Amino acid sequence: MVVTPSEAECAPIPPSGVPLCSVPLTTPRLPVDEAKQISVLFKALGHPHRVQLINLLARQSTPVCVYDITIAMDLAQSTVSHHLKQLVSAGLLRREQRGIWAYYSVDHAATAHLSAVIDLDVAPQRNELDTADTAAPRA
Repeated sequence: MVVTPSEAECAPIPPSGVPLCSVPLTTPRLPVDEAKQISVLFKALGHPHRVQLINLLARQSTPVCVYDITIAMDLAQSTVSHHLKQLVSAGLLRREQRGIWAYYSVDHAATAHLSAVIDLDVAPQRNELDTADTAAPRA
């Protein structure tokens, strides 16, 4: 679906015939190499079970044993191990071997990269933009 700005959202059309929208982009674009690195993290979250695993482990203050993760997820051990391996390979989880058991924890540096890409707290909300548009008359 292509979204085009309405006439009310755009400034008058210049001689080139291409409308200039009223809200210029002032945030710099994410560098390509950084976007590629971060896309690996997002790709690893491309399955609902992996999203659930990250969510589960992000709420823990200490590493969690794979046995306890398997019980909490209510999935086969092989399925849990597969998804944990994917998350470790992407760098979202850390794995620590303790005797015969593996313990997992979230790599907070990696999740910080994810949250920085989609940090909605720093972007103005649409309602704030609407208020600003109505408060400042256009020339």
